[in-house]
Amino acid sequence: MKEIKAFFVVNAKEFMRDPMALILVLALPIAFASFFGLIFDGGDGAWTLQLGIVNEDAGPAGAQFLEGLHTPDVEEAITVITGSQAEMQQALRDGDVGLVLVLPEGMSASLGAGQPATVEVLYDPSRSDSAGIGLSMVQNMLAEANLALSGAPHLLVMEAKSVQSNSLRPIDLQMPGMLGIALLWLGLFGTALPLVQQRTAQVLRRLSVTPLRAVSLLAAHVSWRVVVGLLQAGLFLLVGALAFQVGVEGNKLLFVAAVVLGALVFVSLGYLLAGLASSDEALMGMTQLVNFPMMFLCGGLFAIEALPGFLQPVANFLPLTYLTDALKQLMVGAPPLHPLWLDLAVLAGCLAVFLVLGVRFWRWE
Repeated sequence: MKEIKAFFVVNAKEFMRDPMALILVLALPIAFASFFGLIFDGGDGAWTLQLGIVNEDAGPAGAQFLEGLHTPDVEEAITVITGSQAEMQQALRDGDVGLVLVLPEGMSASLGAGQPATVEVLYDPSRSDSAGIGLSMVQNMLAEANLALSGAPHLLVMEAKSVQSNSLRPIDLQMPGMLGIALLWLGLFGTALPLVQQRTAQVLRRLSVTPLRAVSLLAAHVSWRVVVGLLQAGLFLLVGALAFQVGVEGNKLLFVAAVVLGALVFVSLGYLLAGLASSDEALMGMTQLVNFPMMFLCGGLFAIEALPGFLQPVANFLPLTYLTDALKQLMVGAPPLHPLWLDLAVLAGCLAVFLVLGVRFWRWE
């Protein structure tokens, strides 16, 4: 235990004396988060549902329904796109709309006769904007329409807050996503790169002839970088709270657990890459092969639903997707891509795999 403690202190001093490590691991992610926050903050603007409407009703009820969707209050929460059923179904498959609402033929006649009219709602259960908030919004909207069409004095008066107690702004989703990317960079640039540089300078070779065990080296490295990960999370929360009013709405202990688990996953991945890389140049190529897909496909910078259809399944194979999803749920209560337990279970599985492979491919020189 003493050698782990001593090497932990050595790692901390080495890290703090390396300005490039401080920039890559601490300063750069905060700068990225602030930059994207200023771009995507959008004030108090809420998330908007892209709603496709197919009006097959030739009577006044369908026209009245559509007219009610073009009031200023409703347009703040819903963007309406109209077209034929074939066009809207294709738009749903392409991700251009979140839901498709079909007003049936003869709806006016049915309502005029006091008979119910079935309104078909088409949605994609694999997408959070379709099966999550969007479906709830349409259910509330139809309830309001029932009141309006049955003779209530107000047409469609819709309050977006009735859908979700805290409307999500773009910055609410950007901050958890950037925290996840910061933990990724902790593993790639704050772990793998220094290890390969130490191996190239034969520092690790000299350590290998000492009584220091590889397990002790691993424990000290990982422990220090978990501390750095928690420091990153603290800085993100500070910037988020002061600049953008973004905090942790969910369980605080689960949030800390997710950060620690995420740091462990990507630090272990960094060890694996350092073991596989034969030189600094080889490592840089490997880290970029890992970094760019995870950054842009995990849902941290852009919604997965906004990606081209052939790229969306790739996100299911990236550990950062599950960390980002967990952080979004815990920080801002975002609609989940997966249950929280599944996110944490996948991360734990990735940790086990990376640890085993990292030890298997570890090289002192």
